[in-house]
Amino acid sequence: MNKIKGFTLIELIVVIAIIGILAAFLIPSFMGYVKNARASRFNANARSVYSAAQLAIVDMNVAQVEVMPSCIYTGSSDGIAHPDGGTGDSFSLLTYLGDDFEGNFLFVTNIDGSGCTYAIWSENVIPASLSAQLTIQDVKDTFQTSTPKGCHPLKASS
Repeated sequence: MNKIKGFTLIELIVVIAIIGILAAFLIPSFMGYVKNARASRFNANARSVYSAAQLAIVDMNVAQVEVMPSCIYTGSSDGIAHPDGGTGDSFSLLTYLGDDFEGNFLFVTNIDGSGCTYAIWSENVIPASLSAQLTIQDVKDTFQTSTPKGCHPLKASS
């Protein structure tokens, strides 16, 4: 008599159960990696804005164009930094960010207008009221809101 070779129903159920148990452990771990990678990307974009703002401010100071001290500047994909409240000159960061720059940014100038204190980047518009410097935990927490953002430099955890 010919015996049919194959898996029994019990063997298939055991394999499926093992796969389910492995997935239950691995999926949350992978989700954490995705969240950390996204936070790193947002912080890297904020670092680019920070560097561009520093370079633009130095160039403006060399050209003797006033940069407002302790001022919040906001902008979007066009790369134009607008001072909050409308006082002071707008200026472009596009030369330093590149033509393919996308997203929204905010940066704060230092107390004498000679540099940038910190920068924030997001895919969404960032109102000036959300201009606080962030810690790494603050950045991760923003991913649970409608306005995830990155920051550079990050504020030290307290």
